Amino acid sequence: MKRLALIMIIVLASGCLEDQEFPAYDAKKNYCGPEGKLSGPNTNPLSGASFNKACYGHDKCYEECGKTKHTQAYCDGQFRKSMDDSCDDQLDHLMNKCEQRSKWNPLRYSCKAIVRAEIASCWAQASAYHNGVALVGRPIGSYTCDDSKWA
Repeated sequence: MKRLALIMIIVLASGCLEDQEFPAYDAKKNYCGPEGKLSGPNTNPLSGASFNKACYGHDKCYEECGKTKHTQAYCDGQFRKSMDDSCDDQLDHLMNKCEQRSKWNPLRYSCKAIVRAEIASCWAQASAYHNGVALVGRPIGSYTCDDSKWA
């Protein structure tokens, strides 16, 4: 028993039980969905916009809420903004591809209409993901901080 107590004192004194840094972003990992529970697609199937970095940032915000004092609403809002930014970036990219067609090519206009529909699906998916985390982030145990301490 004394040996176990001595080991615990050494571990505590060495800082081994301090908060661990959040793991670095790994592009091969799907961050969309609570780990080990459920997972959503990290890319919008129509537009090709990726939400993976937005999901990573959201996971990190939830994980570090005790350190950063960010509320669930703040983390969820940043998540939505990041996903919308991904949709907007993909919109610009796809519209530029349409513009690269000859300006005399009438298919350029149908290309833009298709892109607008694809991006609308991107924003709809971003909205669904945001609403999902806002509603169930705390109940399923993903967000564990007590917002009342700093809200």
